[in-house]
Amino acid sequence: MRPLRARTPFGWTRLSPTTLTLAALTLLGAGQSFGQPAASPTIQTLPGSRVVTFLSSTPGWFLCDSIDAPFNAVMGWPDARGLSRLSVYSKAVAGVYSYRTYRVGRADPGAGQINYALSTSGAVPAKGAAPYHVGAFNAQGTPGAITPGVVTLGSAEASGQCRWVVNTRLMGFSSRRSVLVTETQGQLTYQTFDNSALVRVINPDGVQRSTVPSLSIVGGSRSMTITQEVFTFQNAGYTYTVRVARQGQPAGASVSVSRGGKVVQQETLTGYTYAERH
Repeated sequence: MRPLRARTPFGWTRLSPTTLTLAALTLLGAGQSFGQPAASPTIQTLPGSRVVTFLSSTPGWFLCDSIDAPFNAVMGWPDARGLSRLSVYSKAVAGVYSYRTYRVGRADPGAGQINYALSTSGAVPAKGAAPYHVGAFNAQGTPGAITPGVVTLGSAEASGQCRWVVNTRLMGFSSRRSVLVTETQGQLTYQTFDNSALVRVINPDGVQRSTVPSLSIVGGSRSMTITQEVFTFQNAGYTYTVRVARQGQPAGASVSVSRGGKVVQQETLTGYTYAERH
C-alpha cells in the first residue's frame, strides 16, 4: 500500500486527474447498457436514472464500498485497450491506498449475473482463490435499481462484497466512514457506516446488501441549484447536510454536521456515486 501523496483542505486523499477514454461495456443478451456513455463522457444511463461516479475529480466506472472486508474501491473507465485503474482505500488504516492497472474482459452474462474478468501483469490469484473479477447483476426489472449493480469485486489488492441498496441517490466515502442517502417514494434516509464500527452484514432480499449503520436518520429534505443538490437531515439537535455537485458540474461531494448554526464537523468525500432519476 502506498501512502498519500496529496490532501484536500480537509485532509482526505486525492489522486491526480487522469485522462480516461470511455469504452462501452454492454450486458450482452440483457438488453441493457452498463457503463454506456450518454450525454457527457462521465454519465452512465440506466433504465431509471443517470449516474456519475468520481474519485476526486476523475470519473470512474463504479464504487465498491465493501461490506465484508475493510476497503473502498473505485474502478476507472476502461480505455480503448480495455485497461482500467483500480484504486483501493483502506478502512483499517486511514490515509492508505494502493492502485493497479487491470485489463477488463468482455461481459460474460448468465442466469441474471454479469461477470467481467480482470487480469494484470505481475499478479495472479492464489491457488484455490476465485479469479479476479467484477461481479454485477442485471438490474433491469429490479424496482429502485438506479445505480450500477456491482455486488462483488476480486483483485490482488482486495476482494469482497460491495454495498448495493435500491433507491440510492448518493453513496460515498471519506477516510473515516461511508455515507449513503436513499430516496424511496419521496422519503429520504441518511445512513453512515463508521470504519471503526463492528460490521454485521444485512442481505434482506438476496440482491440488496449492506451493513448495520452507525447512524440512520429517516426523513429529510432536499433542494437543488444549478450547480448542486443538497440533502438535509435533523437528529438530536444536529443538522446533517450532504452536498453533491450536479451532473455536468465540477465534481465534489461533502458532509457537514452543525449544531446551533455552527459547523462542528465537515468531510469531503474521496469517492462517490450519485444518481439522478429520469
